[in-house]
Amino acid sequence: MSTLMPSTLPRSANLVHVRAPRVDRSDPALREPLARLTAIGEPLACQAAVMALLVNPQSLRERAVWDEFAHELPLARRLYDDIALLPSHRRLPWLEHFARALASHPVAVRHALIDATRRMMTADGLVSHLDQLRWIALRHLLAGSAVAPPAPANSELESLDADQARSVCLYAAFLSHLVPAPELTLDLTGYEAVGQQWYDTVTAAWEARIERPARLGHDIDATLRALRLLQTLPWLLRPVLVRSWFDAARALTEGPALHAVAADALRLSCVLLDSPVPPELAQQYIEVDPPRH
Repeated sequence: MSTLMPSTLPRSANLVHVRAPRVDRSDPALREPLARLTAIGEPLACQAAVMALLVNPQSLRERAVWDEFAHELPLARRLYDDIALLPSHRRLPWLEHFARALASHPVAVRHALIDATRRMMTADGLVSHLDQLRWIALRHLLAGSAVAPPAPANSELESLDADQARSVCLYAAFLSHLVPAPELTLDLTGYEAVGQQWYDTVTAAWEARIERPARLGHDIDATLRALRLLQTLPWLLRPVLVRSWFDAARALTEGPALHAVAADALRLSCVLLDSPVPPELAQQYIEVDPPRH
Protein backbone atom coordinates (compact mmCIF):
# COMPACT_ATOMS: atom_id res chain seq x y z
CA MET A 1 0.00 0.00 0.00
CA SER A 2 2.70 2.46 -0.99
CA THR A 3 1.03 4.42 -3.82
CA LEU A 4 0.03 7.82 -2.51
CA MET A 5 -2.85 9.83 -3.88
CA PRO A 6 -2.07 13.48 -4.64
CA SER A 7 -3.91 16.10 -2.64
CA THR A 8 -7.36 16.94 -3.98
CA LEU A 9 -7.79 19.96 -1.71
CA PRO A 10 -8.93 23.00 -3.75
CA ARG A 11 -6.27 25.65 -4.19
CA SER A 12 -8.65 28.20 -2.65
CA ALA A 13 -8.18 26.33 0.62
CA ASN A 14 -4.39 26.57 0.49
CA LEU A 15 -4.13 28.89 3.49
CA VAL A 16 -2.10 28.77 6.68
CA HIS A 17 -5.20 28.51 8.81
CA VAL A 18 -7.97 26.02 8.15
CA ARG A 19 -11.31 26.10 9.91
CA ALA A 20 -12.93 22.74 10.57
CA PRO A 21 -16.71 22.39 10.16
CA ARG A 22 -18.84 22.89 13.25
CA VAL A 23 -19.83 19.70 15.05
CA ASP A 24 -23.63 19.31 15.00
CA ARG A 25 -24.51 17.10 17.96
CA SER A 26 -28.26 16.90 17.42
CA ASP A 27 -29.43 15.65 14.03
CA PRO A 28 -32.90 14.06 14.16
CA ALA A 29 -32.40 12.57 10.69
CA LEU A 30 -29.73 10.27 12.12
CA ARG A 31 -31.87 8.82 14.90
CA GLU A 32 -33.07 5.74 13.01
CA PRO A 33 -29.80 5.03 11.13
CA LEU A 34 -27.88 5.23 14.43
CA ALA A 35 -30.36 2.88 16.08
CA ARG A 36 -29.87 0.35 13.27
CA LEU A 37 -26.07 0.63 13.49
CA THR A 38 -26.20 0.17 17.25
CA ALA A 39 -28.15 -3.07 16.79
CA ILE A 40 -25.50 -4.64 14.53
CA GLY A 41 -23.76 -7.60 16.12
CA GLU A 42 -23.37 -10.33 13.49
CA PRO A 43 -19.73 -10.62 12.28
CA LEU A 44 -20.42 -10.20 8.56
CA ALA A 45 -22.43 -7.05 9.22
CA CYS A 46 -19.66 -5.66 11.44
CA GLN A 47 -17.09 -6.44 8.74
CA ALA A 48 -19.22 -4.77 6.07
CA ALA A 49 -19.73 -1.76 8.32
CA VAL A 50 -15.99 -1.33 8.82
CA MET A 51 -15.39 -1.49 5.09
CA ALA A 52 -18.24 0.94 4.38
CA LEU A 53 -16.61 3.40 6.77
CA LEU A 54 -13.33 3.12 4.84
CA VAL A 55 -14.56 3.03 1.25
CA ASN A 56 -13.94 6.04 -0.97
CA PRO A 57 -17.47 6.92 -2.18
CA GLN A 58 -16.03 8.52 -5.32
CA SER A 59 -14.30 5.29 -6.36
CA LEU A 60 -16.45 2.87 -8.35
CA ARG A 61 -13.77 0.19 -8.05
CA GLU A 62 -13.66 0.43 -4.27
CA ARG A 63 -17.43 0.32 -4.09
CA ALA A 64 -17.43 -2.78 -6.33
CA VAL A 65 -15.13 -4.57 -3.86
CA TRP A 66 -17.49 -3.64 -1.02
CA ASP A 67 -20.52 -4.87 -2.98
CA GLU A 68 -18.81 -8.18 -3.66
CA PHE A 69 -17.85 -8.62 0.00
CA ALA A 70 -21.32 -7.79 1.32
CA HIS A 71 -23.43 -9.49 -1.35
CA GLU A 72 -24.66 -12.19 1.07
CA LEU A 73 -25.58 -9.70 3.77
CA PRO A 74 -29.30 -8.99 4.10
CA LEU A 75 -30.13 -5.31 3.71
CA ALA A 76 -26.54 -4.55 2.70
CA ARG A 77 -27.60 -1.47 0.74
CA ARG A 78 -29.39 -0.02 3.76
CA LEU A 79 -26.29 -0.58 5.90
CA TYR A 80 -24.14 1.22 3.33
CA ASP A 81 -26.62 4.09 3.09
CA ASP A 82 -26.86 4.43 6.89
CA ILE A 83 -23.09 4.76 7.14
CA ALA A 84 -22.97 7.16 4.19
CA LEU A 85 -25.16 9.51 6.23
CA LEU A 86 -22.63 9.75 9.06
CA PRO A 87 -20.77 13.08 9.17
CA SER A 88 -17.00 13.01 9.64
CA HIS A 89 -17.12 13.56 13.41
CA ARG A 90 -19.12 10.35 13.86
CA ARG A 91 -17.32 8.05 11.44
CA LEU A 92 -14.10 7.32 13.32
CA PRO A 93 -15.85 6.45 16.61
CA TRP A 94 -18.04 3.99 14.70
CA LEU A 95 -15.00 2.49 12.96
CA GLU A 96 -13.37 1.91 16.33
CA HIS A 97 -16.64 0.50 17.71
CA PHE A 98 -17.05 -2.13 15.00
CA ALA A 99 -13.35 -3.02 14.89
CA ARG A 100 -13.24 -3.56 18.64
CA ALA A 101 -16.41 -5.65 18.43
CA LEU A 102 -14.61 -7.94 15.96
CA ALA A 103 -11.40 -8.20 18.03
CA SER A 104 -12.83 -11.10 20.05
CA HIS A 105 -13.85 -13.10 16.97
CA PRO A 106 -11.76 -15.89 15.42
CA VAL A 107 -8.56 -15.01 13.60
CA ALA A 108 -10.08 -16.08 10.28
CA VAL A 109 -12.83 -13.46 10.60
CA ARG A 110 -10.32 -10.71 11.34
CA HIS A 111 -7.91 -11.75 8.60
CA ALA A 112 -10.75 -11.84 6.09
CA LEU A 113 -11.60 -8.25 6.94
CA ILE A 114 -7.98 -7.10 6.75
CA ASP A 115 -7.50 -8.74 3.37
CA ALA A 116 -10.79 -7.41 1.98
CA THR A 117 -10.04 -3.92 3.21
CA ARG A 118 -6.63 -4.01 1.60
CA ARG A 119 -8.17 -5.12 -1.73
CA MET A 120 -10.73 -2.34 -1.49
CA MET A 121 -8.24 0.42 -0.67
CA THR A 122 -5.91 -0.58 -3.50
CA ALA A 123 -8.64 -1.32 -6.07
CA ASP A 124 -8.14 1.97 -7.93
CA GLY A 125 -4.37 2.14 -7.39
CA LEU A 126 -4.64 5.26 -5.22
CA VAL A 127 -3.84 4.92 -1.53
CA SER A 128 -3.62 8.10 0.52
CA HIS A 129 -1.65 8.66 3.71
CA LEU A 130 -4.93 8.62 5.63
CA ASP A 131 -5.89 5.31 4.00
CA GLN A 132 -2.60 3.85 5.19
CA LEU A 133 -3.07 5.16 8.71
CA ARG A 134 -6.63 3.83 8.90
CA TRP A 135 -5.54 0.40 7.72
CA ILE A 136 -2.69 0.25 10.26
CA ALA A 137 -5.10 1.31 13.02
CA LEU A 138 -7.65 -1.28 11.89
CA ARG A 139 -5.07 -4.05 12.22
CA HIS A 140 -4.15 -2.72 15.66
CA LEU A 141 -7.77 -2.63 16.84
CA LEU A 142 -8.54 -6.10 15.48
CA ALA A 143 -5.56 -7.43 17.42
CA GLY A 144 -7.08 -6.11 20.63
CA SER A 145 -4.95 -2.94 20.68
CA ALA A 146 -2.04 -4.89 22.16
CA VAL A 147 1.30 -3.11 22.24
CA ALA A 148 4.68 -4.01 23.69
CA PRO A 149 5.23 -3.73 27.46
CA PRO A 150 6.09 -0.12 28.34
CA ALA A 151 9.51 1.01 29.44
CA PRO A 152 9.99 2.52 32.92
CA ALA A 153 7.86 5.62 33.38
CA ASN A 154 9.23 8.93 32.21
CA SER A 155 7.22 11.90 31.00
CA GLU A 156 9.93 14.14 29.46
CA LEU A 157 10.27 14.18 25.68
CA GLU A 158 13.86 15.36 26.08
CA SER A 159 14.65 12.02 27.75
CA LEU A 160 14.27 10.05 24.53
CA ASP A 161 17.41 8.41 23.24
CA ALA A 162 18.63 8.94 19.68
CA ASP A 163 16.80 5.92 18.22
CA GLN A 164 13.54 6.89 19.93
CA ALA A 165 13.86 10.51 18.83
CA ARG A 166 14.57 9.44 15.25
CA SER A 167 11.50 7.21 15.31
CA VAL A 168 9.34 10.08 16.56
CA CYS A 169 10.66 12.21 13.71
CA LEU A 170 9.97 9.51 11.10
CA TYR A 171 6.40 9.03 12.29
CA ALA A 172 5.90 12.80 12.51
CA ALA A 173 7.14 13.11 8.93
CA PHE A 174 4.36 10.75 7.87
CA LEU A 175 1.77 12.64 9.95
CA SER A 176 2.87 15.96 8.49
CA HIS A 177 1.10 15.06 5.23
CA LEU A 178 -2.18 15.06 7.19
CA VAL A 179 -1.55 17.50 10.06
CA PRO A 180 -2.45 20.36 10.39
CA ALA A 181 -4.27 19.72 7.11
CA PRO A 182 -3.65 17.46 4.11
CA GLU A 183 -0.74 18.87 2.11
CA LEU A 184 -1.53 22.55 2.53
CA THR A 185 0.92 25.01 1.02
CA LEU A 186 1.40 28.73 1.53
CA ASP A 187 1.01 29.72 -2.10
CA LEU A 188 0.52 33.43 -1.47
CA THR A 189 3.73 33.97 0.47
CA GLY A 190 6.12 31.44 -0.98
CA TYR A 191 6.81 29.81 2.38
CA GLU A 192 7.31 26.10 2.78
CA ALA A 193 4.41 23.72 3.22
CA VAL A 194 2.41 24.10 6.41
CA GLY A 195 3.17 20.42 7.05
CA GLN A 196 6.86 21.34 7.10
CA GLN A 197 6.19 24.06 9.67
CA TRP A 198 4.34 21.56 11.85
CA TYR A 199 7.11 18.95 11.44
CA ASP A 200 9.82 21.44 12.37
CA THR A 201 7.89 22.44 15.49
CA VAL A 202 7.19 18.94 16.81
CA THR A 203 10.76 17.73 16.22
CA ALA A 204 12.56 20.85 17.46
CA ALA A 205 13.38 19.22 20.81
CA TRP A 206 15.94 16.95 19.14
CA GLU A 207 17.36 19.31 16.52
CA ALA A 208 20.62 19.75 18.41
CA ARG A 209 21.02 16.05 19.26
CA ILE A 210 20.28 14.16 16.03
CA GLU A 211 20.14 14.78 12.34
CA ARG A 212 16.39 14.94 11.88
CA PRO A 213 15.11 12.86 8.94
CA ALA A 214 13.83 14.83 5.98
CA ARG A 215 10.08 15.20 5.94
CA LEU A 216 9.70 13.70 2.45
CA GLY A 217 10.80 10.44 0.92
CA HIS A 218 9.80 7.84 3.51
CA ASP A 219 7.74 4.75 2.70
CA ILE A 220 5.12 3.08 4.82
CA ASP A 221 7.55 0.38 5.96
CA ALA A 222 9.81 2.99 7.56
CA THR A 223 6.76 4.53 9.22
CA LEU A 224 5.69 1.15 10.61
CA ARG A 225 9.15 0.45 12.01
CA ALA A 226 9.11 3.85 13.71
CA LEU A 227 5.61 3.22 15.06
CA ARG A 228 6.62 -0.11 16.60
CA LEU A 229 9.33 1.65 18.59
CA LEU A 230 6.91 4.41 19.66
CA GLN A 231 4.59 1.69 20.96
CA THR A 232 7.29 0.77 23.50
CA LEU A 233 7.55 4.27 24.95
CA PRO A 234 6.58 4.79 28.60
CA TRP A 235 2.85 5.09 29.18
CA LEU A 236 3.20 8.59 30.65
CA LEU A 237 5.19 9.83 27.68
CA ARG A 238 2.72 8.89 24.96
CA PRO A 239 0.03 11.48 25.91
CA VAL A 240 2.78 14.10 26.19
CA LEU A 241 3.89 13.29 22.65
CA VAL A 242 0.34 13.41 21.28
CA ARG A 243 -0.29 16.68 23.11
CA SER A 244 2.78 18.23 21.46
CA TRP A 245 1.42 17.18 18.04
CA PHE A 246 -2.02 18.56 18.84
CA ASP A 247 -0.76 21.88 20.20
CA ALA A 248 1.43 22.45 17.14
CA ALA A 249 -1.56 21.75 14.87
CA ARG A 250 -3.81 24.10 16.85
CA ALA A 251 -1.26 26.88 16.40
CA LEU A 252 -1.81 26.61 12.64
CA THR A 253 -5.59 26.24 12.78
CA GLU A 254 -8.23 28.95 12.85
CA GLY A 255 -10.98 28.43 15.38
CA PRO A 256 -11.30 25.81 18.11
CA ALA A 257 -11.35 22.70 15.90
CA LEU A 258 -8.73 21.00 13.75
CA HIS A 259 -9.24 20.16 10.09
CA ALA A 260 -11.24 16.91 9.98
CA VAL A 261 -8.39 14.96 8.35
CA ALA A 262 -5.87 16.23 10.90
CA ALA A 263 -8.24 15.34 13.73
CA ASP A 264 -8.68 11.81 12.39
CA ALA A 265 -4.92 11.37 11.95
CA LEU A 266 -4.22 12.39 15.55
CA ARG A 267 -7.07 10.30 16.97
CA LEU A 268 -5.86 7.26 15.01
CA SER A 269 -2.37 7.91 16.37
CA CYS A 270 -3.83 7.84 19.88
CA VAL A 271 -5.40 4.47 19.04
CA LEU A 272 -2.07 3.13 17.81
CA LEU A 273 -0.21 4.37 20.89
CA ASP A 274 -2.97 3.35 23.31
CA SER A 275 -2.92 6.96 24.48
CA PRO A 276 -5.79 9.07 25.80
CA VAL A 277 -7.17 11.54 23.27
CA PRO A 278 -6.54 15.19 24.23
CA PRO A 279 -9.84 16.54 25.60
CA GLU A 280 -10.05 19.33 23.04
CA LEU A 281 -9.63 16.82 20.23
CA ALA A 282 -12.17 14.45 21.76
CA GLN A 283 -14.74 17.25 21.61
CA GLN A 284 -14.63 17.10 17.82
CA TYR A 285 -16.23 13.65 17.86
CA ILE A 286 -19.51 12.13 18.94
CA GLU A 287 -18.85 8.79 20.57
CA VAL A 288 -20.96 5.70 19.96
CA ASP A 289 -23.63 5.34 22.61
CA PRO A 290 -23.57 1.95 24.34
CA PRO A 291 -26.58 -0.28 23.57
CA ARG A 292 -29.48 0.05 25.98
CA HIS A 293 -30.73 -3.09 27.68
